[in-house]
Amino acid sequence: MKFLDKKGKLFGKINIIDLCVIIIVIILIAGAVYKFKFMDKTSNNVAMQPITYTVKIEKVRDYALNNIEIGDTLFDKTSGNAIGTITNVESEPATDYVIMTDGSIVKGSVENRINIILTVEAEAVENSSGCYVNRTYELLRGTQKKFMTKYFECDGYINSIQE
Repeated sequence: MKFLDKKGKLFGKINIIDLCVIIIVIILIAGAVYKFKFMDKTSNNVAMQPITYTVKIEKVRDYALNNIEIGDTLFDKTSGNAIGTITNVESEPATDYVIMTDGSIVKGSVENRINIILTVEAEAVENSSGCYVNRTYELLRGTQKKFMTKYFECDGYINSIQE
């Protein structure tokens, strides 16, 4: 008995293209079962717990501070998912390193710019591989992300995470 016959059927029973489609469907189903049943960060049986983290936005104009209010929802700009509620808004003068005429480097203030520190509360899952807001958005201290609220978009980084 031949492996493929003249009509392209495997062992004379099933078309090779049909077999490939069946294998792909089985792989997709197995991947979905693995993702939603066995992965900790997306598993429904892992309890969500409240966390607080801070986001630092550097060197923005002061009108940006007027567009952020306590109670606003913070979103990830890339995915569009809500990643917490702003509970506190602080500002400080922006600073940067400046090269002086004598060649020395000093830290000085940046004119017309401020740093904004947002305190955000969210529900998250914490496991051995990290902290995940809404079971999918990974929070890592020091990572730079694109954030937005209803009235404001910016680049910032996660400054600290407290459980």
